[in-house]
Amino acid sequence: MSLTTRLVILAGLVGLMFYNASEQQLWAAIIDWQLGWYKLGVPIAWGIILGALVNLLGGRVLLKWLEPITLVAASLTTLGLTGTAAVYGAHQIGGLTLAPLFISSVGVGVYLFAYSYARFAGARGARNEESEDSVDK
Repeated sequence: MSLTTRLVILAGLVGLMFYNASEQQLWAAIIDWQLGWYKLGVPIAWGIILGALVNLLGGRVLLKWLEPITLVAASLTTLGLTGTAAVYGAHQIGGLTLAPLFISSVGVGVYLFAYSYARFAGARGARNEESEDSVDK
């Protein structure tokens, strides 16, 4: 069994712990984190922006970390989505799913950080190859 499969299964099992959370605990988490439906997109947007920015400023320093970052992103996304299904299954209230949905949103944001970093690194590498080819001619 691969490492990715093991992490996803473990994160899914941890996500099921949301099933045991009471309504009061979930509402307290939502209020403490000041969550709202519009805040679910914030980690996604920051992931894209920071991935591009880190590539522009830092160059290729994170290329060896892309695989672990992707594994963490898959785990967070699985944990959040499993928790969302568990909360909705236990309480049948859509608003209570904000806390686990936010965790999965962070996972998607981390994935998009790695994705945008890799895309910008690929574009930078292609541009460098083109400039080297034009110098050789």
